[in-house]
Amino acid sequence: MNTIVFDGQQEGERILYEIRPYWLAKHLAISKIILLSLGLFLVVFLTGGVVPAFASLLRFSGLVTSMILVAVSVWWNGKVYDKSKTYITDRRIMRFEMVSPFFQSKRSLFWSEALKAKGYAPNFFYRIHRIGTLEVAPHMSEHEDVIVTDVAYFEDIANYIDKILFTFKNKPEEISLLKPFIAKPRGQRG
Repeated sequence: MNTIVFDGQQEGERILYEIRPYWLAKHLAISKIILLSLGLFLVVFLTGGVVPAFASLLRFSGLVTSMILVAVSVWWNGKVYDKSKTYITDRRIMRFEMVSPFFQSKRSLFWSEALKAKGYAPNFFYRIHRIGTLEVAPHMSEHEDVIVTDVAYFEDIANYIDKILFTFKNKPEEISLLKPFIAKPRGQRG
């Protein structure tokens, strides 16, 4: 029995997989901000050495600004990566993403409107760690894609969605027989 439910879930709609951002992406985002804050602090600290009259004020304000930047970044990235979810169901793909501290966007694409799915790694580092982007394209509009970033098993999930699309279009009576996606390496998904 499926215990996961989401806002807007239709009656009888089965969730086949829940995508959450990969944990490493959150840590990388926070690390980037920490490095940026450290760089800001160093610039302000060195500027304080050039202007001795305001050195203590500049260094103190640089330290406080850097600490606030880190605190806000950790809070915001925690919220974004914890609240962003995507659901693959037997009817559609449903994406929830934080766009501000108070609002969450929803994007849904029904399988009858979807054309294809593809998965790709945005860079070499992500490719090595098997993290990528999943993109599900609709038939008509090119700007209505459902794009999910920081996905583990992104290529396998894209293949799984292609299987759903094939089944939905060619054997719709078998859509209820689809098994949920299991996030394990190939050969271990028994």
